[in-house]
Amino acid sequence: MAKIIKRVWKTEGALGEKVKHVAYGYTMYINGKRERKISSAWQSEEDALKALSERRQQVRAGRLDRPANVTLGQAVERCLTVKASKRSVENDRFTFSKQLLPHFGASLPIRQITAEKIAAFEERRMTEVSVYTVRNELACLRHLLRLAHKKWGYLDKVPEIEMPKAPEGRTRCLTVDEIVRLLAVCAKSKNCHLSAIVILAINTAMRRGEIMKLEWERVELDKDLGFNASIRLYSTKNGKPRGIHLNKQAVAAFASIEPDPARRVGPVFKRSNGESWGAIRTAFEAAVKRAAIPNFRFHDLRQTATSWLAMRGRPLAEIKEVLGHSSITMTLRYAHLSPAHLRTCVESLDGLTPTLVPLDQRAHKRAHSDPVEQSVSLSD
Repeated sequence: MAKIIKRVWKTEGALGEKVKHVAYGYTMYINGKRERKISSAWQSEEDALKALSERRQQVRAGRLDRPANVTLGQAVERCLTVKASKRSVENDRFTFSKQLLPHFGASLPIRQITAEKIAAFEERRMTEVSVYTVRNELACLRHLLRLAHKKWGYLDKVPEIEMPKAPEGRTRCLTVDEIVRLLAVCAKSKNCHLSAIVILAINTAMRRGEIMKLEWERVELDKDLGFNASIRLYSTKNGKPRGIHLNKQAVAAFASIEPDPARRVGPVFKRSNGESWGAIRTAFEAAVKRAAIPNFRFHDLRQTATSWLAMRGRPLAEIKEVLGHSSITMTLRYAHLSPAHLRTCVESLDGLTPTLVPLDQRAHKRAHSDPVEQSVSLSD
């Protein structure tokens, strides 16, 4: 039994619009095993029917293309087709093309990928990149191998992959003094948008990509006379739309970018020719260096906003909604309190217990205490 199948998905275009994609394929059974194939090159039922007919001819001729003969390159192509509608597909495509395929070889039969070969890949990459990068690359390979085993029947079992232990997450939150220094330097930057971008990051906890992709059509500054100014994000990390309320500083930052409401169209951060501004990494890193703020990245601005929300008494449930997290567990990774705030916290316990004097002072006091009290003490 065989049938033609259709797959429809949408991706985000260059201007943020939704682009529809359609691909066709077929599913059939060969010797009791289901074979399913979809290709973006098949744009109609006729294309899929033609491919199905050719496959049937191969089967009748005895060319079954057994799973043992499937190469890593073929498996990768199928995996990327399956994940075409996922947000992570471009990251996976990059990992496969730049690391996994060059290392193992696209022509290597997937059944020949062993735990030993995976360990050799891990050992090499650990000398080149961070632990987090290695973990992401191994996770990409593991997902492919699991599909090959559980869904496609290419593997009898998944080779063992031992993930390198990730170090504890960074804890970096700007103090008030550091915020003042950083913004003072940003105001002098050649990048005319840097100050507004940093202010928005601190006051909204948005990610850099979310800020740089903002369009004026998503920003509502005049709602209820400015008392309920907000942003509506559709392109987020977890794929779920998120609303962001704006405080006075964020509203002022937007107004400084474009004072004329009639001109607030298209990208918020754009060049004189109307194109999106692009990257700010070089300008931001230079500003951090001039402000003498060590060990600080742009993403730490999100942690700064989160930590200050916690330090100012906002419940974790509220912070979770601001960040757009799906669980409190993820929020807890960001809501680190500053050492000064933690010190103030424990100082609130002062007075619960008596204050002990040093041991030498206690011995001196006993030596010069009343004699009667000493004799009573000894007789006891």
